[in-house]
Amino acid sequence: MPMSAKSNACRPWDDEQVERLKELISSGASAVRAAAALKRARSSVQVKARKLGMPFMASRDAKRLRDAKIAAAESVPLRTHAAAASSDR
Repeated sequence: MPMSAKSNACRPWDDEQVERLKELISSGASAVRAAAALKRARSSVQVKARKLGMPFMASRDAKRLRDAKIAAAESVPLRTHAAAASSDR
């Protein structure tokens, strides 16, 4: 195993990272996304989240939420350039 992969092993969590993890979980981020943002292993962020009493959503629930957000965003009509120009007058 390369040294860079082991550099986070047993590295303690600081308060800033814990707060960032809480924010990521609250915003609906996946464990993989949180791990990338915090530069930690997925298993590490999952364990920390469980210890904080804030486990990540199950994959299928997260996908369902993501799909609902996308559908809601797609249902909002986009303003065209012509419509924007005529409403500015």
